[in-house]
Formats: sequence, structure tokens, C-alpha cells
Amino acid sequence: MFAARFDPTAVQSIAVDQGEQASTSKPVVPLKRRAESNEDSDEDEDSDEDEDSDEDEDEEENADEEEAAVKEEDTPEDNPSDEADQKSDIEMDGVADEEVTSNKYSGVYSRFQKTLQIQDKLAPSDLVHTDDENDNLDTEQHELVPIPQPEIVRDTQTSTEVINSKGRSAAWLHTARVQYDSSMVKPFSDYKNILNDKLLDNVTSKFSENAFPVQTVILDTVVPKMNFAQSVNKKSFPRRVGDILVNASTGSGKTLAYSIPVVQCLSKRTVNRLRCLIVVPTKILIHQVFETLVKLSQGTSLVTGISKLENSLREEHRKFQAQEPDILVITPGRLVDHLQLNTFSLKNLKFLILDEADRLLNQSFQNWCSVIMERLKIDKAETHPVSVIKMVFSATLTTNTEKLHGLQLNRPSLFMMDSVKLYHLPKQLQEYNIKIPTAKSFAKPLFVLQLIAALSTTDPRILVFVRSNEASIRLATLLEILVTKKILPVEFPIQIASVNSNNTKGLNNKLIKKFASSSSEKETKVLIATDLMSRGIDINNVSHVINYDLPISSQQYVHRCGRTARAQASGKAFNMLVGKGEQTFWSDHIDSDLSRDLNGCHPKFYEEEEELGNILEITENAEENYRASLEQLKNSVANK
Repeated sequence: MFAARFDPTAVQSIAVDQGEQASTSKPVVPLKRRAESNEDSDEDEDSDEDEDSDEDEDEEENADEEEAAVKEEDTPEDNPSDEADQKSDIEMDGVADEEVTSNKYSGVYSRFQKTLQIQDKLAPSDLVHTDDENDNLDTEQHELVPIPQPEIVRDTQTSTEVINSKGRSAAWLHTARVQYDSSMVKPFSDYKNILNDKLLDNVTSKFSENAFPVQTVILDTVVPKMNFAQSVNKKSFPRRVGDILVNASTGSGKTLAYSIPVVQCLSKRTVNRLRCLIVVPTKILIHQVFETLVKLSQGTSLVTGISKLENSLREEHRKFQAQEPDILVITPGRLVDHLQLNTFSLKNLKFLILDEADRLLNQSFQNWCSVIMERLKIDKAETHPVSVIKMVFSATLTTNTEKLHGLQLNRPSLFMMDSVKLYHLPKQLQEYNIKIPTAKSFAKPLFVLQLIAALSTTDPRILVFVRSNEASIRLATLLEILVTKKILPVEFPIQIASVNSNNTKGLNNKLIKKFASSSSEKETKVLIATDLMSRGIDINNVSHVINYDLPISSQQYVHRCGRTARAQASGKAFNMLVGKGEQTFWSDHIDSDLSRDLNGCHPKFYEEEEELGNILEITENAEENYRASLEQLKNSVANK
């Protein structure tokens, strides 16, 4: 009826029995980890239980084996005190295990305790040995020394070759270099042994009696080699000659330099076949090259043809199939079109000439370069090198090895002026820098007009370069307004024109011809244009070039200034530099890339020219008229 009375002695006896049983039984197996939360799915719990059970079984087996090994090492004759200490440790471990079982990481903790027990039983010699090794590793020190580097690969060139290659770009390391200077001027009569009589008469009567330096070096080195190789093997003589790279300043006679060897070699042919391709970047250059070749080939049976976008592609296709030209002057885009139509074959091609090569290689034009190279391999059925002489001409020849590699050059020879830098200015070109303060930059058009008025005493032809097409139109309109108001005294009337894309092609050509033509009346002709006029325009009587806006690179500067001082004539170039920024840009990025003759002209400041006076002075009357002209220009633009 009543519950049994609590007996404390019974509890104590039960605890003692449990302690003895714990000391004789195996260690307590750790419990499985409890679930972190009750929100876990049943599937996750099942999978966790399976994995934990497998791991626990493996761990129990390993632990049993380790304990057995330890027990075998310990003999029964051990000291009783040690056995008592071991029992007490086991009892403490049992109590600790019971306390840790409620913890989440009880299994990990129990395994850690067993590991400590096993380490205590290991031989002390092993521990000392490992400690000694660790101590040795900790105490061993090294001084700070440089990281070992691979051996330096020495150049196989001799010291003389290294000295001669100083200043050479990486693009020319495997290129034969031929240098020439401005003093190499020879009369064409000295070449009567290597040039045929008709060609020699045409050159002396229609062009010049003396050969310019770039023409001299080509006639001295290339033409004799061509004549000899052609006499030995007419079919594959171009492979013996190799390719030619020429870097010559503008107006130095590059067109005549490659036209003379071509006419000399092809004048002996018997059947009309396409043997020379001359690729040029613009249509204006097509006509100039065509006129030069026609004059040189007079008295021979050579046929020279041109191809341009104004003509119908189908009509040109029928024309060239009816009569295949010996020499074809063409732009790269139209050349690809004809190759796709199979208008002509490149089987008999002997010369591939690139005029203004840096501009051609910078333009893709239907990937024209790779198309021509592949077509040459197919039509000629030859492996590299293909028997074609590639002649690359430019005033600023590129040093980009990737672009030059696309031409697949064969033993190229580089002809250039005797200087470290590739860009060379004509000897007779005089440069002047006009420094305009930033505070007076608003009156830059007025300064240009005052400069033109100061130059008008010599009946000049002035070419003004601006940055954009819009700037060309605005500056021409503003200068016409200022000239109409007659705010400046001038010797001769000023005629101002602008070449821009708003005009038709016919009107632009008409303006260029009018600017280049000579008239009985004395007048100052001013032509305002963009960089489109800086390449390939052969106007021999341009007396002055004004860089109203600085070009973006030294290459463009060379081409701009090359419009004057052509064919050994003199010329002047004026650079308008606004503020310290443009002055620094000109000295660091343009002037530093240019080379000039030691005996030639060098840059000066405009104050050193007595005829110019102080063109930066502005009178009150001139400033008032200038501001009124600006308002008139704004109104005219707004009305349009």
C-alpha cells in the first residue's frame, strides 16, 4: 500500500558495484551525435545515422586493436600502485565520458582521450627523437641570399655586329640593313650600263637629270642584282633577289625609285600577262602612279592599267580579261573583288609593291593581305618563299613584326637614312614653333590670319591642317569673313578654300587643282584640309605648311610636313602650340621621334623670322572685328 522507504546504504552499494563493473568492463562506446535540430528531414537523419554507424564501427575496431597492443606491452608484474592509478584514471575517464555524452561532440572527445592514453604508453625514446628533429629544424637558420637565376643566354653575334645593330628595332634584327644619306645624288647618265636607252631617255627628259638619294641606293644595289638574276633564270629570278623595304622621307622620289626597276625588268617581256601589282591606299595616288609609269614606259609595249571604285566591277572584269595589263595600279579592296571574280591569275606575277605601306597594313580591307598571300601560293603552286619581289615603301615604315610577318618576306633588305631613328625629315625643311599663351587661345584663328598676311609678301601656297572635317569648314568660313572685313593689310589678295567631305569629289579635285595651278596674277592661296591631304598628294609648289591643330603622332607630323620641301626644294612648316600642354606634347612625343640632317635645318621660334614680326599682337580694332566675325559665324551656322 505504501512505497518502500529510501535506503541510502543500498544506493552506495549499487554505486560501488557499478564502479567495479566499470573498471573491469571495456571502455564506454561514445554515443552517436544528436541531431542539431528537429527540423531536419527523415531522409537526412537516416543517411546520417548510417554513415555514423559505419564510422563508429570502424573506430571501435581500431580502438580495440590499439588497446590490445598496449595491454600486451604491459606485463602483469607491474607495480600495484600503477594499477591503482590506472584504475582511478579509468574511473575518471568513465565519469568524464558520461558527462560528455550529453555534448554534441562526445564522439570526437572520446577518441581524443583514447589517443592521449595510447601516447602515454609509447616509448619515450620515440618522443625524444621526434623532439630532437623538430628542435633541429627550428634552430637551423639561413642567411638572406638572392634566388638562384638561370644562366644568361649569350648572343652569338660578334662585338662588331652588336655595335652595328645599335638602335635597330626588333623588327629588323634578321634584316639586312642598307643605309644612305642625303649626299648620295648622282646623274642618271652614270647608269647607262644598267638601264636601257629608252628608259634612260624617258627619265632624264620627263623627270630629272639627277637621281635622288633613295633612287641612287636602289639603282646601285637592287637593279644590278635583278639584271643578273634575270639573265640566269627568267622564271624564278625574284627568289634570288629577295624582298625590299624602303623607309624614305616624303618627297624623296619613292614612286620613281620602284617604277624604274619594274620598267627595266618587264620591258623585255613578249606576252601581256599581269606581272606587277602596285597597291596604294587612295584613289589620288592611283592617278599619280599611273602617270609616272606611263611616262617611263613610253616607247615600250608595256600596258599599264588602273582599277578604282568609280568604274563598274563587271566592266573592269571584261576589260582585263580581253587585255591583261602588265602593270596594274589598284586599291586593296578592289583587288580582293577581282581575285574573287577570277579576273586575272597571279601565276606570272613578279612584283608586289605596297606604296604608303604603313597605312595599308593598318587597314583590313576584307583581310586583303592574307587573301593575296594565299592566292599567290595557289596560283604559283610554290612553297615559301614564293618567287615574287615584295617592295614595301613608306615615309614611316611600321616596326610591327606581326604586320610585317603577314607579308611572308623572303630575305628582306631595309633601306633607310643613316640615323638611329626611322622617321627622317627633308633636309631643306625649316620648322617654326609659335607659342600661344593659354589666355589668348580664343584668338587662335586671328593669329593664323595674321601669319598668312605676314607670309603673303612672297606669293605663297599655304596648306593648313586641322583636326577634323568640321574644324576645316568653320575655320575656312571664319577666315573668309575676316578677309572680307579687311582688318589686316595684305600685299596680295587671299584666296581661301576648304577640302572636306561635305563637298563632292569633283569639287574637291577642282579645288586641289586650282590650288596647285600657277596663275599670272599674284595671290596668296590657302587650302584648309584634314589629314586626308597629308599622304600621297604630290603638289610640288606648296611653300608653307601650318599645323593649326597638332597631329596625334610623329608619323602624321612627318606626312604633313612632307607636303612641302619636296624634290630637294625648300619649304617651311609652322606649328601653333597653345599652352604648355601642347608644347610638352610636341617635344616629348613628336620631336623626340624625328631625325634631321646635321647640315640641314632645325626647329626655331617664329620670333627669329624677321619677316613675320610679332604676329601675336592684337590691336583693339582687330579684336573687335574678330569678335563680331565670331557672332556672324554663329548666326550663319544657326540659320543653316
